[in-house]
Amino acid sequence: MAVNIPKQLEMKNTMNVEEIAFYLNRKREYYEKILELTRAQDEAITTNNIEGLNLIITEKVNCIKEIKDLDKLNSKIQEEIASNEGYLISDKPLNLLLKQLKSIITEVMDYDRESIRLLNSSIDNTKAKIDNQNKKRRMPLSMINHGIRPASFIDVLH
Repeated sequence: MAVNIPKQLEMKNTMNVEEIAFYLNRKREYYEKILELTRAQDEAITTNNIEGLNLIITEKVNCIKEIKDLDKLNSKIQEEIASNEGYLISDKPLNLLLKQLKSIITEVMDYDRESIRLLNSSIDNTKAKIDNQNKKRRMPLSMINHGIRPASFIDVLH
């Protein structure tokens, strides 16, 4: 039984659907790895694990490079996807892959926003601690400069 696909939904070029599916699957695998690393990144931030955070960020950068390389090698497939959007939406397996990819990317973005918020909060807390330490150091010097002598053990006994 032949499936009738409306003319506007037919593939405009001769790109193989399996090639597109393979490309989208590889891309999804990389983004899943990035999602896994992003979750670990949040944990590293909350536990102040700087070494772990550095390793995670390095691995995320490597995954991003792999995605860029995959995109460069598959520029024809990207053009095919862009020019056959209607067909891809009607093709259930490809549409499912596209939805999964979009969902993973959205989740990565949400985690990254949360990571940025955590890092900014951590930076603010560190600045506050440094300011408090600086105030404690400056206070005795300020007292000496104003002629105020801090209490000593001998003063307490008298």
